[in-house]
Amino acid sequence: MMPADQLLVKRLGVVLVIKLVLLFGLWWGFVRDQRVTVDASGMAAQALVQGSVSIEGDNK
Repeated sequence: MMPADQLLVKRLGVVLVIKLVLLFGLWWGFVRDQRVTVDASGMAAQALVQGSVSIEGDNK
């Protein structure tokens, strides 16, 4: 590997580590304590509801 390639790989690695640390920090600060309770009847009601938007449209 050429020195320029090694420098690029090192910089990309540093940027990737920084992004992962920031993503983990955001998750830790905002999402970690959020909980959603799901019961069987509520899930069944959501799964069986027909959509209100027609994919084909009303131009028949």
